[in-house]
Amino acid sequence: MKRRIAFVLALIMVLCVVLSACGSTTPKPAEKEPVTKEALLGAYKKKTEQSGGSYTMSMDAKIAVSVMGQSQDMEMTSEMKVESNKEAAHISGTATTKVAGQTENADMDVYSIKSGDGFDVYTNTDGTWYKSRAVVNVDGNVQAVLSMQDVSSMTMTETENDYIVEGKAALAEVFDALKNYIGGFDEMDDLGFDLGSMDLKNVDPAKVTYHFDKKTQEPTGVDIDMAACMNSLMQQLMKQAAGLGQQVGGDSGLNIDLSAFMKMKAERFNISIKDIVFDKNIKIELPEAAKNAAEVQIIGPANVPAGYEEFEVDEMRLYLPSGFSEQQAQGYTKAFTDGTNVVLVLKEEKSLFGNYASNMEEYIQLVAEANKSRGITEVEYENGRPVFEYEYTSGSNTYKYYSSLYESDEAYWIVQFACMKQTYDKLRPSFVNMADIVSFDE
Repeated sequence: MKRRIAFVLALIMVLCVVLSACGSTTPKPAEKEPVTKEALLGAYKKKTEQSGGSYTMSMDAKIAVSVMGQSQDMEMTSEMKVESNKEAAHISGTATTKVAGQTENADMDVYSIKSGDGFDVYTNTDGTWYKSRAVVNVDGNVQAVLSMQDVSSMTMTETENDYIVEGKAALAEVFDALKNYIGGFDEMDDLGFDLGSMDLKNVDPAKVTYHFDKKTQEPTGVDIDMAACMNSLMQQLMKQAAGLGQQVGGDSGLNIDLSAFMKMKAERFNISIKDIVFDKNIKIELPEAAKNAAEVQIIGPANVPAGYEEFEVDEMRLYLPSGFSEQQAQGYTKAFTDGTNVVLVLKEEKSLFGNYASNMEEYIQLVAEANKSRGITEVEYENGRPVFEYEYTSGSNTYKYYSSLYESDEAYWIVQFACMKQTYDKLRPSFVNMADIVSFDE
């Protein structure tokens, strides 16, 4: 549970940084010139280009969840201190979650330090430091790069002490740019879905309110109301999961319609940023205690990444990222989904083929012949495994499959990894990795 809280908070932190971006480069006006929203937000953007700083982030969220008619609320509150520069980030604070009457508190202390082509992540859990590896980019300049808001459509008012600028932030362009900074949204498997493959064009924008001190014109805070935004995201998630589930299995059909039995509604989802400091020289130093952190243990075979879970299918062992769960699929031995992507497993006993497939090469030829109408590629060998790839189109959606073949003592196996075509190139490396670590009992 604490790992999931940490991941959600890290995600929301990045969203906060993104949504607090602004879209004008107009310099700060001279004192005698009238104060404008373009000048205020332009000066704010210029400060973000220093590639470093800190702020305090608080969150107050309540999501109502209904599964098979049974309802429960999930509430989360948190306050986090966030520091970042181009080489490192530090997040510390507390979070409280309430689910089904149960309350859980978590203290967060996480460092992400640049190392080679990735980042070493140090996490303090209950007084013990753990070290893991990630590709998450913590570039503190992300605010300056993701300047997506149209300042001309925003409104400006003033109080006795503040200038207030209000507007909306569209998420489609923001997410598209953000993936270049956090390694792609396939990193979000822990939450059970992939934002990078979702159609965000019709997602409601977030409401963003900027506060500036009337005397200094410095930013004092940003308030973000994401309730409508999160509800739109969840609706898109359900639609996409239903569409992929119905089509990914082809004629035999993997019929998974999450919207039929699960509903989610964000009653509130408010984020506030305050204590904003811009400092390109900010220093982030790893505590001495963290330098002796224990490496996060890898489960299963030595080449199974941390965070993957083991699934048994008779004598086969399949390792998938957290967030996947088993589903029923007509025509397949087993099927697994994370709500967006699908893994299909077919086991065929050798005794069924007689002399038609007495070895693996003959089985490969049978598979190729039987699926010729799908336009599958010529068999290729990737890391020693026979592989087919093909596409399946239904209506306006096209799905793409990475299919790997295996042989155990008593059976032949096909394991297919499927996703939307537009995300296939991004997800293919992870499919290859999952296919590589399939194993069988001896």
